[in-house]
Amino acid sequence: MHTEIFARIDEKGAGLVRVFWAVLVTLVVIVTGPGLAFAQEQADDRQHEIEARAALEEYFLAWNAADNDAVAAISNFPRLTIGQNGLVVVRASAEEIFVDFEVLRQSGWDHSTLDLAEAVHVSPDKVHFRIVFTRHASDGLPYFTAPGLYVMTKQDGHWGLQLQSVLPATFTRP
Repeated sequence: MHTEIFARIDEKGAGLVRVFWAVLVTLVVIVTGPGLAFAQEQADDRQHEIEARAALEEYFLAWNAADNDAVAAISNFPRLTIGQNGLVVVRASAEEIFVDFEVLRQSGWDHSTLDLAEAVHVSPDKVHFRIVFTRHASDGLPYFTAPGLYVMTKQDGHWGLQLQSVLPATFTRP
């Protein structure tokens, strides 16, 4: 008889323990769930930023190689450029990408550096970078520094430059 009483108490106790753990797990999920989701979103945003930044750096490599085909390959279309004077240039396709690098070299350009690339807005398919770049002469000295906004987009799994807007130079050397 005592064994039967203890068995019923054990069953009730085990049931209470199961209820306790179920409530505890539920509370943990409720309390930490949003935090875990936020942490995952941050990790996802960081991954999108890393991928977009790699494409931005690839763009500068293509530019410094004076390679119009490579510049086009790291672009997404339509590609928009907003110049210092507000002139908007829309390139509908890769075939419309052409930079006269010879004229740029005659102006003293040898290469450009990406001095700052700060992601200011990040989403799964678009990253806005606040950038600062500098043009350097063949002697290595900088002669032109300008800020801008570069928007990298992801189209069909490909990160590329889709919009660039450059502001007037903050530094020029004659």
